[in-house]
Amino acid sequence: MYFTIPVRAIKSLGDVRSFARTKTLASFVSFTKELNASVRGLKLSEEIFISPLLQRLLKALSCLENTVRRCPPTGDLMRYGNVMYRDWHEQMVSSAGGAEWLFQTLKFSLLPYFCNSFGNATRIDYGTGHENFFVAFLLCLSQIGVVGVADHEAIVTRVFSKYVSVTRRLQTLYRLEPAGSHGVWGLDDYYFLSFYWGASQLVHQDVIMPCSVHDDGLLKSKKHEYLYFSCISYIKKVKCGLLRETSPTLNDISSVLSWEKINDGLCRMYLAECLSRFPIMQHFLFGSILTFDPERNADARGE
Repeated sequence: MYFTIPVRAIKSLGDVRSFARTKTLASFVSFTKELNASVRGLKLSEEIFISPLLQRLLKALSCLENTVRRCPPTGDLMRYGNVMYRDWHEQMVSSAGGAEWLFQTLKFSLLPYFCNSFGNATRIDYGTGHENFFVAFLLCLSQIGVVGVADHEAIVTRVFSKYVSVTRRLQTLYRLEPAGSHGVWGLDDYYFLSFYWGASQLVHQDVIMPCSVHDDGLLKSKKHEYLYFSCISYIKKVKCGLLRETSPTLNDISSVLSWEKINDGLCRMYLAECLSRFPIMQHFLFGSILTFDPERNADARGE
């Protein structure tokens, strides 16, 4: 099979509506739901199966995290955007391009998704669109059959968790600007799926309730076990003020009575706010694996 280099296809609001009728969106939504179900009630530290491929991917992510030592930020004081991030990004692309685990026959189809997962070197920013690229990369691995259902737990609790760690490091070190952020009225400046999958980890909890995000002691003790708590803890670390001031939407969510309702709501919100928004999806790439072919597919929303 001949694989093409992924390119942009969503260039108007009409294209966003067409995207809703593609097999790619249906696959994307199904994949995120399957991963969500796989970590229901599962802590990050629990012993799970990690395939040799995912172990190599984890090693690659650790190497990328370590390369920041070779690209220390400049001493220029600025709110966002340290230019040394561009040097790091260039090294990341070069490193990924030589990675054997990316499969030489598929490299041109996979590399753009992976490299776009860590922010934009021109704008020096990072946001949910880049998070989408990493999930798209994982979806491609699933579509070509090199990862399967048995890998889902590890994809979330090991690979995605490590990816979040790497991108947080980039955000804080290089002061990456939030890409396409809704400001304090959005769910978060940088992530969405961390909350969606993190809420699934907490379903059926009798001790840790949604309102527990306001308990700093519990946050500290549980942030290494649950993605949701890790995200809230990170927000409180990098932003000044109470959660209701810095993240009103997350503060409102904390009043919901069950994690299951939160999880269901976040699923719907992800489709509406991340996969159906032109400012985010205009940058998405389509190729041989993730196609843009709305004419051949029924509505992909699956509602």
